[in-house]
Amino acid sequence: MMLVDKNIKELSHQGLLIESGYDEKNVNSISYDLTLEEIIGSKQDDFELEPGAVAMIKTKEKLNIPCNITGRIGEKNSLIRLGLQVSGPQYQPGHVTYAFLRVINLTENIITLRKNMKIAQIYFEELRDTPDVTYNNQPDASFNNEIEYRAYGKYESVYKKDIKSFQKVKNDIENAANRIYGNVLTLMGIIVAIFSMLSINYQAFTSATLTANYIIAMNLSITFCVIVMLGTILLLVNGWRNRFFNTVYAIVLLLLGAATIIFSFYLN
Repeated sequence: MMLVDKNIKELSHQGLLIESGYDEKNVNSISYDLTLEEIIGSKQDDFELEPGAVAMIKTKEKLNIPCNITGRIGEKNSLIRLGLQVSGPQYQPGHVTYAFLRVINLTENIITLRKNMKIAQIYFEELRDTPDVTYNNQPDASFNNEIEYRAYGKYESVYKKDIKSFQKVKNDIENAANRIYGNVLTLMGIIVAIFSMLSINYQAFTSATLTANYIIAMNLSITFCVIVMLGTILLLVNGWRNRFFNTVYAIVLLLLGAATIIFSFYLN
């Protein structure tokens, strides 16, 4: 059975339902309006919520749910029309806490959250019987007597594993994008190198003054420059994480550099 206004007033005056922060003006026919006290992580009374942004808020009211009642968070019609989504848990019998709610801006506009604004409403329902184990007597009740925001509470170790896994997926996607970008740049560099070599070789074969050593030296020097350019691009894109690539790259640079110097020496 859902409690009505006179039930809410009577129990709140006894220090139940709304233990502190109670204002009789916030009592509706079958609900109570919860007001915003604090945006978690912000010290501002007025907070601009960006489009698509999420915030956790603490209410001014402290709840004290009797052992035969449950409290359910509901959205306010006016805020739904504004494009603000507010959600919270269903408070179990025996739960004593401030209400910590999640707020999401579903619009393309900035919505200002203000201290003392009516942010949500809570409905109270009387149970057919009292549970054997109320929330305050549960050994794993992570959010009972929550005066300050506890984030994940006792579930932190479990949830942080999930957060890491999501972060890993994000990193994998970024790495894949970097590899694709690096491969495109490498391919472009190889094409430029091929055309450069063809041009040099064409001049070499059409001019009688150019020797084979000169052609080899020119090709080696071009290849060396191209390898330096491509290696630099790949290092900037992928970083220094691949030790095998770094080792092979260094060896190739040394060999090309040595060969270029040797053939240049024979030209003299």
